[in-house]
Amino acid sequence: MIEIEAKVVVFDLDDTLYLEKDFAESGFTALARQFGERVGGERFEVECRKLLECGARGNIFNRALSRCQIETMPDFIDELVTFYRTHPPDIEFCADTSRFFSRLGDVCTGLITDGPKEAQRAKINALGLHEMIDHIVVTGEWPTGYSKPHPRAFELIESVTHASRRNIVYIADNIAKDFIAPRKLGWQTVQVVRPARIHIATSSKAEQEADYAIPSLDELEITAIP
Repeated sequence: MIEIEAKVVVFDLDDTLYLEKDFAESGFTALARQFGERVGGERFEVECRKLLECGARGNIFNRALSRCQIETMPDFIDELVTFYRTHPPDIEFCADTSRFFSRLGDVCTGLITDGPKEAQRAKINALGLHEMIDHIVVTGEWPTGYSKPHPRAFELIESVTHASRRNIVYIADNIAKDFIAPRKLGWQTVQVVRPARIHIATSSKAEQEADYAIPSLDELEITAIP
């Protein structure tokens, strides 16, 4: 069990509070239902899931349509992507996330998440995070260049909470980008290493790694600093 004293607890979203693959699979199902035979129906959903499981990223729709013997026109791909990002996702917290929030107590909370703004807001709404998190930062709502590891989002949290840097903890999953800025600022950092996470990056650079790595939020206890 890792025990940390903090005044502010800030979370990443994807693969930290819920599984990102659940959003993807929700989107595949929604696309198959919405577009029907235009995408190949249920087979499209099946092929998308297979591609995701095999590690495909970014071109899943093109490849799934090709497997369904449907021509991949750019305008149609754009239509699919827009629907995917804006659909109301069928997602829920990981079980340990719900338990963690139930025992978090009286501590200020924040969220910093990258990704397309429409998709990230759809996830936030589906999970009810607006009612649970004090300060939410979606970097996709800013001009290009401010996603992690840029420090802007982290500095904004510092500004609105007025907390000492050592009294802020950031909980995230991806060592490729999540912990570089908060470590430079002097925050405490915790990596949640979920086996089903999508981004499984490895690194030998100390500045990219978190102070602590845990398999589950059940392994973390936060004591609120008044």
